[in-house]
Amino acid sequence: MNKKKNNKKDNFYNDLKNKLKDDKFKELYCDSLLRFQIAAEIIAFRKKKKLSQKQLAEKINTTQAVISRIENGEVAVSTNILERICYQYNLRLKFKLYELA
Repeated sequence: MNKKKNNKKDNFYNDLKNKLKDDKFKELYCDSLLRFQIAAEIIAFRKKKKLSQKQLAEKINTTQAVISRIENGEVAVSTNILERICYQYNLRLKFKLYELA
């Protein structure tokens, strides 16, 4: 069973590596990856602080719907929203850059 899982995983990464050779695919993939990474960080932060989407939204003067769309990866978070979260909770942003094959 583990061998099958590893094969599927290897196939996935090999397929992804080949697709990333296409510039348009790579651009879309990177945009989506960034959007979901930021969303995951916002979700983790919100849960750590035991905040609902509505509570976070109220603290940063936006709506629960905006927070929901960001967390679901439906929209890219604006720098304005990130700045408001950081200001409200005395946070700093740290970005790590990774090169894709």
